[in-house]
Amino acid sequence: MDKEQEIILSTLYLFDEIWGRTYLQKFLFLLNSEIYNGDIFEFRKYKYGPFCDTINNVVSELNEKRLIKEDPVLTRGLETGYKYSLTKSGKKIANDIFENKLSKTERKKLIEFTNRFRRYSSTELLKYVYQKYPEYIECSVFES
Repeated sequence: MDKEQEIILSTLYLFDEIWGRTYLQKFLFLLNSEIYNGDIFEFRKYKYGPFCDTINNVVSELNEKRLIKEDPVLTRGLETGYKYSLTKSGKKIANDIFENKLSKTERKKLIEFTNRFRRYSSTELLKYVYQKYPEYIECSVFES
């Protein structure tokens, strides 16, 4: 299993579930930037700030392997959003990764980082990203 898959599974393991592609992308951007020094994912400027195609591809792969669930959910605006969570087998694998493949220091950093942003909405997280990384506003269609 590659590092991208390990990070996404570990993130879902710590969150239990994540509501929205925007939240997942922005959280992983911050995690990649602030914990992993940009070494895991490559982001580009896009409609809602930093975006990484690899994340969507890995999520699709993990969904096909039935390690995560990507459930479509109708939003208040009658658009389709997505809720991400681990399957039973995904939880088992994520637990193994978290407990046995990540160092104690890495586990501690991931827990602290997840707890820091746990209560943020997608909009709050996006605003935080734009405030801290204003270069990603350039292609944005989001009005804060």
